[in-house]
Amino acid sequence: MNTIDYIYRFDPEKPSAKPPPRDEEAARRVLEDGNRLFSQWMESCRTRTPSRGEPRYIVSCNGLEVGMPRTYGEMPRQSPFAVVVGCSDARVPTEMLFGQGFNDLFVIRVAGNVMGDVCQASVDFALANLSESVRVVVVLGHSGCGAVTAAVDAYLRPLKFWSKTVTPMLRSLTQSLFVAVREAANGLKEVWGHDAADAPGYREALIESAVCINAAQAAFGLRQEVEGTGKWEVEVLYGVHNIRNHQVCMPVDPSAPRCDENVRLASAPSNPKEFHALAVQMARILKRDDPCLAPKTIAPPVEVAPVPGEAVSGTRVQ
Repeated sequence: MNTIDYIYRFDPEKPSAKPPPRDEEAARRVLEDGNRLFSQWMESCRTRTPSRGEPRYIVSCNGLEVGMPRTYGEMPRQSPFAVVVGCSDARVPTEMLFGQGFNDLFVIRVAGNVMGDVCQASVDFALANLSESVRVVVVLGHSGCGAVTAAVDAYLRPLKFWSKTVTPMLRSLTQSLFVAVREAANGLKEVWGHDAADAPGYREALIESAVCINAAQAAFGLRQEVEGTGKWEVEVLYGVHNIRNHQVCMPVDPSAPRCDENVRLASAPSNPKEFHALAVQMARILKRDDPCLAPKTIAPPVEVAPVPGEAVSGTRVQ
């Protein structure tokens, strides 16, 4: 029978065939290559293109490090190379979409990938106790995020925010996303014009842009925390999982077809001004009346240089 396989494989003859990344740049490449593998598999499922002979989509795993201790009673050692802060959305299987297996990722999932106290404490735990193996911290948003959508709808219709069906805790979660939504709205207004809110597709564009800015803002905050602890060797990255083409990109064109060149994790912003630059960039990508503004291959995120003489909190020292 022809099947389309995505396999987690353990080779007892070569249990350590997949060495951990040696530094932050190697870790970034491992995650990006893993996402290319996953998106290729998802594309083959969509087009019903089965594997021929040996399955092509294989993730190497070392089972000895997780559930098969070599000595009776010995606990396996935790050694992830990446900390990933992502959304709880069931459509975003973190290990799979990065092509990783057992003991590769330390995953923290919360609705809207919002950095609350417990979420931040989990990151701090990983950096304090797993520092020998952790190379990168990644904030992962995703297209069509329900939490961001709720924040956008509350922004557009404030009375909805105070509905009796919205619990105080859910209201608090939504409120924490308003800054990202407002920044996205400012970008759309600048690019689309003052009547942007009346344009067709405005709500959907606001959601897509706010998802990216929310991830950027969380990464900015994490970068400050990581550098504050003196973990200069740990890089903070961010990206958005485009559920339509199953690729992790930054910035994100929601309508872009799957293309290996589009897979890109961006470095965390070092300057808050980069949030507005990203909002403008997303607004241009989402402007549907000009096809040239929605390229198939997406340009890297815009980097904003600090103003001379201006002190910028969280800037990496070279």
